[in-house]
Amino acid sequence: MRPLEVIDAHVHLVTPRMVERAVRPNVPIRAPALEAAARARRNRLHQLAGQSLEEIAAWWEQQLDAHGVAAAFFIAVGEANEELAEFCSLNPRRFFGWGSLADPLHPDAPRIVARFREWGLRGLKLYPPTQRFHASDRAVFPVYEKAAELGIPVLFHFGITVAPLYDLTYANPLFLSAAVKQFPEVTFGIAHFGAGFLRETLFLAYHTDNVFVDTSGTNNWREYTPGNPSLESVFADALRAFGPQRVVFGTDTAVGPYRGAILEEQLRILERLGLSEEERAVVMSGNARRLFRLEAPVAGRP
Repeated sequence: MRPLEVIDAHVHLVTPRMVERAVRPNVPIRAPALEAAARARRNRLHQLAGQSLEEIAAWWEQQLDAHGVAAAFFIAVGEANEELAEFCSLNPRRFFGWGSLADPLHPDAPRIVARFREWGLRGLKLYPPTQRFHASDRAVFPVYEKAAELGIPVLFHFGITVAPLYDLTYANPLFLSAAVKQFPEVTFGIAHFGAGFLRETLFLAYHTDNVFVDTSGTNNWREYTPGNPSLESVFADALRAFGPQRVVFGTDTAVGPYRGAILEEQLRILERLGLSEEERAVVMSGNARRLFRLEAPVAGRP
């Protein structure tokens, strides 16, 4: 039997240049909050000191090999689309990129997204709690129009976050509901099962076929949710509402070893829930192939 192919649709590329030029929020921030964010940035830089893009790529190749992962989709820190594209070009059969925007409401944002094809980026990642915008604000509709034109998915981080500066006023996935209906030709994704807004995320499955969830991260938001639901029950709820065809595997790996424990735990959960081998393959790689229009095979894994 061929081993189950794994494509990790949600990992993070962190480089010294990205951390150095991390864009500050486009809203006024008090000095103590900015200093706290700067300390976090300095700690991250210490971890990455002296690493070249080629060395980071070699590390990722080793990590993916060690855990049997065929390919990964990277999200950069801040708006670093050109550096992300450069990184992906170092192994174009295994490294793919989610583009980003410093300010989705800026008049130039659609023109930046228009360059994703030139850069080889396969999707757009937006972060309402840190970028401070409502996902169905009409000011962001030109960005969705461009995503529709390019045929790329748009992924959102709603809910709680470890980002040093954020505003949970913008964290509810239900803010996306109007856009989902206005742009039926765009596929919208919600990372981390909504990161604390599971109920609201499940509501978005109602009468839609253009919303998916990704499974990425420790999903420790459950510890701040009434009842502290098990990850298995979260999977069961998501699979019931969205079906296997709209649940996409990810680990949220960033700096540090690849999160193989997350991969193994989620594989065990899918087995315990009784998914067929075909359904497990859809979650672990098939949905990513379809979303990002990947050719087969993406890598040399047997």
